[in-house]
Amino acid sequence: MKFLTIAKKEVIDISRDRRTIIMMVVVPLFLIPVLLGTVLKITKSMAKKASEKQLKVQIYGQEYAPDLYQAFADMDKVIILDQIPTDSIQSYIQQEFLDVAIHVDSDYKVNIAKNGQAKIRIQFKGTDSFGITKDRINGILKKFENQIVSERMDRLNLKPEVVRAYNINYEDVASRQEKFGKIAGGWFPYVFIIFGFMGAMYPAMDLGAGEKERGTLETILSSPASRLDIVLGKFLVVLLAAFLTAFLALGGIAVGIQRIPDIPPEVLIVINEVLNPKTIGLIMTLVLPVAAFFSALLLGLSIYARSFKEAQSIVAPLNIVIIFPAVIGTLPGMELNAITSLIPVLNVSLASKDIIAGVINPLYMAEVYMSLFGFAGLAIFWCVKMFNWEKTIFRS
Repeated sequence: MKFLTIAKKEVIDISRDRRTIIMMVVVPLFLIPVLLGTVLKITKSMAKKASEKQLKVQIYGQEYAPDLYQAFADMDKVIILDQIPTDSIQSYIQQEFLDVAIHVDSDYKVNIAKNGQAKIRIQFKGTDSFGITKDRINGILKKFENQIVSERMDRLNLKPEVVRAYNINYEDVASRQEKFGKIAGGWFPYVFIIFGFMGAMYPAMDLGAGEKERGTLETILSSPASRLDIVLGKFLVVLLAAFLTAFLALGGIAVGIQRIPDIPPEVLIVINEVLNPKTIGLIMTLVLPVAAFFSALLLGLSIYARSFKEAQSIVAPLNIVIIFPAVIGTLPGMELNAITSLIPVLNVSLASKDIIAGVINPLYMAEVYMSLFGFAGLAIFWCVKMFNWEKTIFRS
């Protein structure tokens, strides 16, 4: 078969391209574990730093609630400030000279004594790291409130159950796999979709526009191989590169997860249970048609381009087009249904999420396959048409 001979020749050519090898192998297999480890370490370090931060607190109306003031003064890692004008609070908090401003209502003691609710207004910056400021302030207020309620109950000779009409026991029936799939399944397919596109991009541009620049495309056209054989040979090489890059990206994630010491052992057990060979195999069956779609589309655009530089300028905006539906798939509430199953890239993201969660619907899965193979077939047909068009091949 002549197209296999063409494919073999192109594989040898791209294997000599250092940039393509780095993009196909080095980036997904080695960069992903490094990035995963770095992100987790930075997140852990920032969370620890935020929890150990000295909170700068200003309490207005402390004379109305001296016991509450003392409770804050006795807190660890809290600095009580004073003499900050009320009209300067917002600017102080914005500039991080002050973390929290607590305003106690003048009727605090009266309302507490009458078994009522005392008004407390809290000003803080909600964009601080991990919401630690709000959590710590809420913690001391909740503890103090429970103490007041307990004293009221004793004084009125009441049981706590009087103010609690329900004894609710929530029982989550979702499996660990389903929970993991809904949480991590959103970004997991995002990785191999992006890397599948990137893996196809450089070989496609090199085998189309690159050969135009080098003047080697005419040599291939003068060979006994037909135009269809040449297109199929080049397409198979680009498809191989895309699929291999996506597969190595999955391998990079697996290696990274196993090598990161900051992941709790119980979480690692769940990940290993979920990411089993069957799950990975199903996901890779989705990667193949979407990689074929990317490969044919990029190869057609590369053949159309006059030069490698023009091919880059044409392909670059497609990164946004590919990323957009993949990101939509990570949003809460986005589910695989009869409509989303037909949208390319988005259907891969949502189907992968359901596969990881173990709740994939076979009918929707069949729709996803039909959609992906249909779009891949159309892209291949368009690519062949572009290659058969003389004005495209010899466009200058």
